[in-house]
Amino acid sequence: MNIRVLNVPYDSGQYKARMGRGPDRLFESGLKPLLTRLGHHYIDEEITAPDSHLAEIKTAFALCRTVAHRVRACQRDGDFPIVLSGNCNTAVGTVSGCGCENTGVVWFDAHGESTTPDTTTSGFLDGMGISILTGQCWARLARTIPGFDPVPGKHILLVGARDLEPDEIRLLDRTGVSRVSDPEHLGSHLASLAHHVDGVYLHIDLDVLDPAEAIANQWAPPGGLTIETMQKAVRTIQAHTRIKALGIASYDPEADHNGQALAAASSITEFLLGAAK
Repeated sequence: MNIRVLNVPYDSGQYKARMGRGPDRLFESGLKPLLTRLGHHYIDEEITAPDSHLAEIKTAFALCRTVAHRVRACQRDGDFPIVLSGNCNTAVGTVSGCGCENTGVVWFDAHGESTTPDTTTSGFLDGMGISILTGQCWARLARTIPGFDPVPGKHILLVGARDLEPDEIRLLDRTGVSRVSDPEHLGSHLASLAHHVDGVYLHIDLDVLDPAEAIANQWAPPGGLTIETMQKAVRTIQAHTRIKALGIASYDPEADHNGQALAAASSITEFLLGAAK
């Protein structure tokens, strides 16, 4: 398999700070030795902001524009894109590159990622990824991303979310995003989704994992999924549709005191690539 790893080392517009350090660690200590061991041909590329003045909103959308270009090139050249990013909102660029009109989204996350500028209490742009993707906010900037078009909520499955604000629940319900609390029920949702899309983008915010198993960042709430459950979910997705791209986000090396979150990311990626025993 030809793989292109896109490293987007930013958190809230800051280069290689906090979760912005995650992509380098994930690649150098996880995916690089994994891909080498499995014998895959890979190219890794760091994506940086074109402007040295790093304003959070401007930088986030600039990064999405570049990611969309690179992912579209991967689709054209037959490369499988793996996007490692500090923030989840980079997914908007990845889905745009895959083709918003015919790409489903399976989004693993502990959180709803569905606040808007009018409902957020934290001011955290990274909590708006699904809201942007479904066209509920930042519409003018989102349309500067090549290939972007609002994704119908019925094409999005949010899996493993356990920390949602009331306004997020209302937005998800209004837009038709399906919330799947138990991955055992993922198959029926995918069977329906497969009739409307020609593949899916698989997004993994590592805080979806149970903190008892791995801690990826400071926002990982109690409960969550096990690595084994994640692997079974990947198998279910592959049984129903094609995975067009993989995104792994929100990994803070400082929070991963025992290296278990890094090991989990590698394990899930290995399973996705079909090499797990």
